[in-house]
Parts: sequence; C-alpha cells; structure tokens
Amino acid sequence: MWWLAIPVIVGVGKAVYDAVTEEDPPPPPRQKTILESNLERLKRDLRYETGKKIAIMGQPGAGKSSLLKKMTNGEVVPLPVIGTNTDATDWSSDANCTLLSRYKGKVFADVPGYDTQGHPASVFHANFPFGDFDAFLFTFNGKLHGADEEIFQRAIRTGKPVCIARSFLDSLDEDEMRAAECDIRQRLSLANSVEFIFFSNRTGQGVRNVFLTLCPSE
Repeated sequence: MWWLAIPVIVGVGKAVYDAVTEEDPPPPPRQKTILESNLERLKRDLRYETGKKIAIMGQPGAGKSSLLKKMTNGEVVPLPVIGTNTDATDWSSDANCTLLSRYKGKVFADVPGYDTQGHPASVFHANFPFGDFDAFLFTFNGKLHGADEEIFQRAIRTGKPVCIARSFLDSLDEDEMRAAECDIRQRLSLANSVEFIFFSNRTGQGVRNVFLTLCPSE
C-alpha cells in the first residue's frame, strides 16, 4: 500500500520546489514626476504650434522671466511669473501649469531654472524636447556651472540658432564685460556665429538687441 503515498509525496515536493524557485514579480514601473510629465506635455504641445518656437533657459535668478516680459513690451500672453524668489517659474508641482506664451506669432517657453531640487538638470537633459524648438536663448548672471555647459551643448547639437545673454549689464564696466564674455566663450567653446549680448532688465539696455537676435524680421 506504500505506493499509494507516491502521488502525495510528488505533489508536496513539487509545491515545495515551486515555492523555492518562484521568481519575485517584477517591480511596478516608476511613476513619473510632475516635471517629467510636464516636459512630455511640452513636447506634445509644440507639435501644434506654427509660430517660431523659442526656449529661454538658464540658472534660477538669471532674469529669464523679466527679460521675456520686457522684450515683448509686457504683451506676451500669458505673462511670465515674476516673483521675489529665484525659482518663481515652477513646472514641478502643477501638472496643469502654463508651459508656453505667445507674442506676435512667436511661441516662448520660459523654462524654469534648472539644477535645483525641484528641477534637476538631469531631468531636463533626458526629457527636454530640444529638437522641437527653433531657437534657444541662454541667460546668465554670473559664472557658469557644469549643468549650464551640459544643457547648452544639447541645444548646440540641434543645429538651431543659439543666443547668449548676460544679465545685470548695469553692474558691469567695460573690462568686466570683456572678461565675462571671454570666460563664457572659452567655457562653452562658442563659435563666432553665436551672438553674445549684455542686457539689463532694470534699465532696459540690450533688451531690444536680444529680441532682434532671436526674431531678426521684427
């Protein structure tokens, strides 16, 4: 009668084997951050825009939003967010935030300052739709950071026009201006064809030159 126990033994053995050798289920896919989702939405939205598309990029506090408002005479719609904080433009906490503004057939993306906790440069490097823009404006207010160089090189590789704009012109003398331009051109290996403009949001100096460089037909 011992042979009657064989199926039971085999069944128990198989259950034990399956329990030991069963692989862990794959982990669920990582949920995208709001910033990543907004960058995907930006790419989708750009496909439906027919005007010249310009990305304004740079570190927090470089004067991007104020420059956009000033060089469009405050007529860009919607107006950029300008506050006392250096990171007033925020794409990391609101999945329905405004990504694009328009002025006279031009489309502007007032991109949040990267290289912060809420807007890591690595996320922009991996997800920003560089190829969907027609031109880039990079603004600085001081020394460059490693993140600036990485983001700038991504823009340069698109082959689209790029303009460099250094803010706080009113705080620099001529020697400081020459030194600042020389330093940035060397750091970024800028070709002579890349425009470099100093501007001041406070006095308005150079603002018109920035706009005409981006939109020469105006």
